[in-house]
Amino acid sequence: MAKKEALSLKATVALIIIIFLAGFGGTMWYYALYQVAYVQIYDIEVKSVEGNLIGFNADPTLHFGKIPNRGGTSQKDMILTNDWDIPLLVQIRLKGEAAQFISTDDNNFILGPKELRHVYFYATIPDGWNKTDIYTGEAKVMYLRP
Repeated sequence: MAKKEALSLKATVALIIIIFLAGFGGTMWYYALYQVAYVQIYDIEVKSVEGNLIGFNADPTLHFGKIPNRGGTSQKDMILTNDWDIPLLVQIRLKGEAAQFISTDDNNFILGPKELRHVYFYATIPDGWNKTDIYTGEAKVMYLRP
């Protein structure tokens, strides 16, 4: 009788683990298939310098170059495309120490199938800013299924 109870307990534990793993796997499959289509991460670099200089880098990342300290602004254009056959929700998240200087003209928008859109990023050093340094961060562009 003790052997049957021990097997029953082992079978119950194994069944619980299998159900848990199936539920977890199903949730991950749903999230991967139906929620996140693509995530692209860009490095951000902003240089705050003394003087009246504006530098601009043409590389594919969001490097804004040198920006004058007092109210200076630099702009970068990014072209986002949707190669999928379904509309996608585009969300842009900025983080890191450079995020305090960066803004975008468009965020949380639907990008139709085969559509492309220009999104402009602006780096602005606030008036009265007196630090000269290099600030880094990242811009995460997420393509989600709406």
